[in-house]
Amino acid sequence: MAYNYIDTPRTQVGNATYLNTGFRSTTRHNLSALDSLENSFHSPSEDRDLLKSGENKRSRKSDDFSLRTPRAGPAPRSAKGGMQSRRNLPTAAIPRGEFTPLMKSVTKNNFLRNTGKGGPETPAFLRNDYRDPNTPGLPRIEASEIYEDRSMNSINENDATPIPEVASSSPQSTPLPVLPSRNGGGGVLGDDNMMTLREQESAIDKLNKDNFDLKLKVHFLEEKLNKLGPDVNRIALQENIELKVSGKTMERELYRCKKSLARAQTKAESCQRELEEFQEMWKRKQGDDAPQKELNWMKEEMETKDIEINELREDLKAAQEKQSDELQELRGQISDLEYTIREKDRLLDEKEDELEDLKEKELEEHSSLAELEAELERARNQIQELKGSIERMKGESQNAEAAYQKANEERDRAVDDLRELQDEMANKSFYSKGLNRQLEEKAHALEDEVTTLRQQCNDAQEELESKRKAERQLGQQVHDLRQELVLEKGRYEDRINLLERERDVARKERDSASSQLCEIEDELRSRGDDKNLLQNRHDALTHESQELQRDLERARDNIADLEQQISDEKQRYFEAIEDLRLRHRDEIDLLQDDIESLKRKLEDSEAQFNVDRDKWESVKRTLDLQKHQAEQQASGYKRTVERLQQTESSLSGKEKRLQDAIDSEKQLHLQEKELLNCQIKDLTDDIASRRQTIESQRTELLSLKEELRVAKREGEMMEEKIRNLEDEAIILKASLEQEMQFGEDKRRNGVSELEKQLQNSLREKQTLRDQVAKAEAELSELRAALPDIEADRDELKSQLNRFHNQVDETYRFDQEKLDLRKAKLRFEADIKRLKEENRVLVEAKKTLKNELDIEVERAAGEENRLLAALDQLQDKLFTTSEQRNRELAVANNKATRLENRVKDLEAILEQQGAAEVDIPPISSDSSILRHRLDESRKKERAALQREADLKSSVRHLKACIADLEMENHELQTQQFDPISSSAGISPTSKFLEENRKLRGQVLEAHKKMKELRTKNHELQRHAMMGEERKELHELLKSATLEAESLSVKLSERDARVNELRNHLRRVREERSLSRKRADTANNQLQVLQDKYELALDDMASRVERKGRHEKELRGLSKEILWLRARLSREERFRKDLAWSKGIMELGERVRIACNEMDLKMIAEMGVEPSVAATKLSARKKFKSAVLVVMAATRMQKLATEWRKARKIGEGLRRAKAELLKRRELAQKASAPSLIQA
Repeated sequence: MAYNYIDTPRTQVGNATYLNTGFRSTTRHNLSALDSLENSFHSPSEDRDLLKSGENKRSRKSDDFSLRTPRAGPAPRSAKGGMQSRRNLPTAAIPRGEFTPLMKSVTKNNFLRNTGKGGPETPAFLRNDYRDPNTPGLPRIEASEIYEDRSMNSINENDATPIPEVASSSPQSTPLPVLPSRNGGGGVLGDDNMMTLREQESAIDKLNKDNFDLKLKVHFLEEKLNKLGPDVNRIALQENIELKVSGKTMERELYRCKKSLARAQTKAESCQRELEEFQEMWKRKQGDDAPQKELNWMKEEMETKDIEINELREDLKAAQEKQSDELQELRGQISDLEYTIREKDRLLDEKEDELEDLKEKELEEHSSLAELEAELERARNQIQELKGSIERMKGESQNAEAAYQKANEERDRAVDDLRELQDEMANKSFYSKGLNRQLEEKAHALEDEVTTLRQQCNDAQEELESKRKAERQLGQQVHDLRQELVLEKGRYEDRINLLERERDVARKERDSASSQLCEIEDELRSRGDDKNLLQNRHDALTHESQELQRDLERARDNIADLEQQISDEKQRYFEAIEDLRLRHRDEIDLLQDDIESLKRKLEDSEAQFNVDRDKWESVKRTLDLQKHQAEQQASGYKRTVERLQQTESSLSGKEKRLQDAIDSEKQLHLQEKELLNCQIKDLTDDIASRRQTIESQRTELLSLKEELRVAKREGEMMEEKIRNLEDEAIILKASLEQEMQFGEDKRRNGVSELEKQLQNSLREKQTLRDQVAKAEAELSELRAALPDIEADRDELKSQLNRFHNQVDETYRFDQEKLDLRKAKLRFEADIKRLKEENRVLVEAKKTLKNELDIEVERAAGEENRLLAALDQLQDKLFTTSEQRNRELAVANNKATRLENRVKDLEAILEQQGAAEVDIPPISSDSSILRHRLDESRKKERAALQREADLKSSVRHLKACIADLEMENHELQTQQFDPISSSAGISPTSKFLEENRKLRGQVLEAHKKMKELRTKNHELQRHAMMGEERKELHELLKSATLEAESLSVKLSERDARVNELRNHLRRVREERSLSRKRADTANNQLQVLQDKYELALDDMASRVERKGRHEKELRGLSKEILWLRARLSREERFRKDLAWSKGIMELGERVRIACNEMDLKMIAEMGVEPSVAATKLSARKKFKSAVLVVMAATRMQKLATEWRKARKIGEGLRRAKAELLKRRELAQKASAPSLIQA
């Protein structure tokens, strides 16, 4: 059960154990010199009162409390007489009180004894319904709540650095003196200007709220909480929280010990007071020596108990000092852990920055993929356009086929008409038999021509099918390319999705870690005070430094591995991007080559289509002419037949009709002659135009040769420039490798120095551990000599012994901090030097990059210009070859086929060149071309032979027509002559005779005409054959010459195109090599830039850590100043308390002397004093002894606390001196390094 008591120095205001005018002698009404009272609390000094300056602004007339030292006021006079016994002491609370509780219990017991005799003998404070008379308005509280610091409860257990706990002998425990009120009102104890403990604690809480150190640490805690999140900080946070919990539990244990000591002290004081009262009563009751001996024995026993109490106090003070040292050590470890947490937070920030960089690179990859998709879309559009053009060509070919079908139908109709005419002519007279034979021969010739035309049509269809097959192959290639692009795009999208999933997984892990951290924090908040945590934590403290060192090494190794992985990943990423770019460029080049080949094929097909269309049109024209001629001849024949029939029926109108027939035949002859003249004129115009085009083509070939020479010279100049750029890139690469080697050597030297420093620090740590072991041995010997210590003290000492093993760890940490500072200075000097070198390298990089960009742009411009020139040359060559092919196709159909085949071979060679396949030798191509030329010549001869046969048949028909006209004319003349000569003969006889003669003459004329016609026909045939041979010979010579010249030109053009392609391939390879070298140089420079940025970040973080450390030191220095001020104030209060207690003891002695004088005077008067009827029981004796023991233990604990406070001050002074020495050493060590830098 917690007793409601007030211990020393936590003195309450309402004390009734003091002397004033109300405590006068019971026998005297007038005072003597001994009755003069001293002021109960005179302040020995009023200087160095820290709280006085802050509270002077308050008015004395206010009802608020004042922090000034109280002054003794005038004592009220008592109305009672002095001749009173001890039973007649005042029964009411005295209005004015002293600042001490020493005599409180005696007065209170007398007060209770006089007011109620029938009550229980149990002390009042042990009852449940007890209320403190000094504070009757306040509720009953537990004693454990009185002395707990409110600032401790106001701070969460998860805070980084708690407010330092206050010892029991601190300003919080000692009440602040106040001045008496001037309004005359009485408070709870008759003095309203005295503060209760609650008011004192509230005032001290207000002062603690203004503590700068608390605000600073709260700020650091907020920053740390804002940075919490990843799994990396979980272990450090757990250790920090356990340290805090252990510190809190240890502080709670200390508070419990203080409370127990306070209880023991109060009980000992109460026992001492009761013993003194008992001694006085025993002296008055018994005058013999037995009680005196018993009293002496009790005094000796009390002295031994006091000695034991003092020893206990000293032990408690030593334990508290050790505990404070261990708390300081724990705080140092907590600060180190906070430093490691900040370092890990910085590393996490760097990782987050790297993740952001990876996101930016991912966005760049998305943009490059978008560009690839746009280029693919453009290629698809081009393919669609090509497909549309192919469809148009198909439509045109279908139209041509339809026209061909129409021509065939018209031809068939003409053949049917001729057959009908032949049938009609077969039914006529024998004059038309020869004409029928001629018509049959002409029909046979027309049928042969139709067969040849059908053969040509079949050949054209086969060519069309081959073109369609090639088109389907190209479509398949385009489809394959699309599929490859889709697969490539899918791979990239899968890779991007993988990266995004990894990023999401990392985020989920981070969120789960943060949620777990929050749950752990909630669990830690919900945990209570547990002593086992303190025991386990102190057992594990010996291993924590080693584990932290190992964790630090592992973290460094992990950081180095992560940096290496990041650099490798960056290198792989850049290489992958470069491979993709090169692959993309190659694919684009292949697509462009395919598109160009398709364009050329389309143009070839268009040219072939135009040629075929011209050919079909020419054939159609010839067929129309032949049809028209045949129709005219048929109409002429019909007219002649009709006229002959009319002449047979009526001889009277025969002459006129024959004349009309002759006129009509003459008109037909003239029309046919005009048609032949028009055809000859057209042929001569075509020949002249072809000669002009051949001359223009020769001039264009000369200009193209000149342009090729210029392009070759420019290509050689570009090669020289590219060689120079390669040499410069090699020089730059060598210089960069030297700089990187120099930086690596410097870094290795710095690492070796750090390792040496680490070895030295480990040696010093070992020596310190040996010293600690020796000190522990000595302490164990001293502890073994201490006899008869209670179980609580043994347990406390065992805990403190375990804590003492880590006393000297702080020195090791300070030494390591000093070494780290030295290393930091060296690193800063190296960083400055590296900054200069990096700046120079960056400037050189910029200049070289600019030069490379300029040269690359220039080379790209030259390359583009060469490509444009090559394209122009190819276009010109293509146009010239196309024109020449068209002209040759118009001249000779087979030559056009050969030229188309040559173009197909050229397209195949171009595709093979684009795919970097070896080109076959020119000799094989020339042999193939010669074989094809021989075949074409044979076919040309056959075609010329067929043409000559057709011409001969036409001439033969014309000769037959002329013979018929001559015979008709002779018959008409012979008919008119006999009619005019024989006018006198009878008409019938004359007519019959004439008719017979005419028939004979006609028969003879027919015979002669036949002979003449055969002779004429043979002569004409021989002449035409000779002329045709000459013409054919000349045509063959010209065709062979033109074919040979074309083959030579084609071979030269192929050789030049191959040379240009080889040159272009070399230029592209050199350009790709230069780009690769430039990219490698850029990558190396990027790596150096990243290292430089990392060094800058490291330096900035070190500067930031240094600034934080300085702020923490400033906060600690302010806290030390505050503790010093509180210590000095406590010392002054203790001096004042000792002085006030001396005054009280003096007053007590005066009262005892007065009582003795009063008793003597009563004895002299003959009055016997009444003897107390009651005696102390055994229970009361035991209670008094227990209270004495408790008071002794409490005093011993207070002594140990005071010794602990003194050791803290000495330790602070030593730490300050060591800190100053270290700063001087650090400045001396940093001066040479700065001079070297």
